[in-house]
Amino acid sequence: MKKIVTLAAAAALSLAAFSGCSNDPTLGGADTSGAKLNFIQLDRSGRPGINEVFVAYAQHDANNRNGPLSDAATLAPEINTFVTGFGGRSAATSAYLQALLVPNVLIADLSQNVSTASYLGWESGGQINPSPNTGTACSVTPNKFGGRGLSDDVVDVTFGLVFGNTASRLAATPNVSAPVPADDGNELNGSGGTPNLTTDNVNCSAAPTTPAQFPYLANPL
Repeated sequence: MKKIVTLAAAAALSLAAFSGCSNDPTLGGADTSGAKLNFIQLDRSGRPGINEVFVAYAQHDANNRNGPLSDAATLAPEINTFVTGFGGRSAATSAYLQALLVPNVLIADLSQNVSTASYLGWESGGQINPSPNTGTACSVTPNKFGGRGLSDDVVDVTFGLVFGNTASRLAATPNVSAPVPADDGNELNGSGGTPNLTTDNVNCSAAPTTPAQFPYLANPL
């Protein structure tokens, strides 16, 4: 049986972890043992860059304070507005990206090879390359584990989904509730005189990782 793990970290969780060590009465009164503590979520981390790419700036704070269960009502419409509006993509492409990216959590399948993460690997059945524009020096072999690897180029993956043909080139993806969209011909990938918006033009380097210490990646070359 597969064991699927979803991760949505909130700042409130970090506060909760340290509540037993706090003697700050401003947290909830003189009694800080737990019952009277009021934690306020200020931010959360799911898939990198989703809030920043798809969501109007005025909505960022609200999305940071929401939980994943609210994403269908709040994040999905923002994705649709961006994809069909600024992106100029088809309704089918928008529907697929909403199903792919909502809720905004990282998903990992622990029955797969756990030694290498692969961004959107679980959702795409290992079809999405997590380092599409970085060349052989930093390329990662796609797999079905999911999660996110330190060297995964999540920005280029996201841009490729919105402005490129990443989604339309996929085979069926059973873990996504919408069908793979047909190519709508509206890519902004540099072809036909269009601007190339499928990459941020920041490639990873061949610098080694440092798994034993933060920040885990070596200095840029």
